[in-house]
Amino acid sequence: MKYQAIIISPEQLMKPREEFETLLCKPLFAQQIIGIIFDEAHCIATGGEFRPEYRELEHLCYILPCYIPFMLASAMLTVDNLAHVKRLLHMCSDKLLTIQMSVDHANIKLYLSFLIPDSWKDGDLVPPKFLIFFDNIQDSIAVAKTIQKQLPSALHHRIKWFNSDMTT
Repeated sequence: MKYQAIIISPEQLMKPREEFETLLCKPLFAQQIIGIIFDEAHCIATGGEFRPEYRELEHLCYILPCYIPFMLASAMLTVDNLAHVKRLLHMCSDKLLTIQMSVDHANIKLYLSFLIPDSWKDGDLVPPKFLIFFDNIQDSIAVAKTIQKQLPSALHHRIKWFNSDMTT
C-alpha cells in the first residue's frame, strides 16, 4: 500500500460516490486498513446539526469490513455522547475498550472574561484579538452581531463569523 496513514475530515470521507468512498468499497484497499481513528469524537454526537457529514459516519459500518476497529479520542466525550456515538457507529460494547483520564490539569482552566467591558467607549484601546468556537451556526452569528452592537459602527467590520455553510 502506498500510504500507511491517511488523515481525512468527515466531510471528505463521507462524500457520497466520491473517490474515497469508492476506495473504501474496494476489498483490496479495505483489507489493508488497520483502524479508523476519530479525533474530537464528541463532535460525532454533537456535530450533526453543525456539520451534517458527522451523521453520515454511521454508513461506515456498511462500507468497511466489520473487523476494522474504531478508536474514539476526545477530552469532552460524556457518557451520554459515548452511548450515542456507539449506537451511531454500531460499536459493540463487548469489543469496546474505554480509557478515561481526568482533564484536571494545571494548564487547563475554565475562564470567563468579558471581551468588551460595559464601560468601553469610542477612543478607548481596541479590545485584543480573539477567536470563539461554536457548535451552532445560528448562535455564532447571533453572538457576532451582539458584539458588533457593543462597538462603534466604524469597528463592526472587525467582528466576523465564519462557518461551514459559507463559500470562499
